[in-house]
Amino acid sequence: MIIGWLRFAFIGYVGLTIVYVIMRIYLRSVRRETLEKRFDAGGIEGDRATYIEKGMAAYDRGLKKNLLWLIYIIPTVAVVVTLYILNFQ
Repeated sequence: MIIGWLRFAFIGYVGLTIVYVIMRIYLRSVRRETLEKRFDAGGIEGDRATYIEKGMAAYDRGLKKNLLWLIYIIPTVAVVVTLYILNFQ
């Protein structure tokens, strides 16, 4: 019984890790593209690469990157709550 749940959890977290990595790569590429387009539109002085690197550093410290952890948290909470409701109510 316990082995089955551990296997379920392991496979689930492997799947969530794949989703997390794909979303992180996608969101970083979208942010980089936005910064590149904003610089290319004009009105920003300085080096293009420096501007993009500063923008990406700000993204890495920002809220949007940290919200990606919800990919792990929400399904875990949903499974735990569902198990509690089904077994102890």
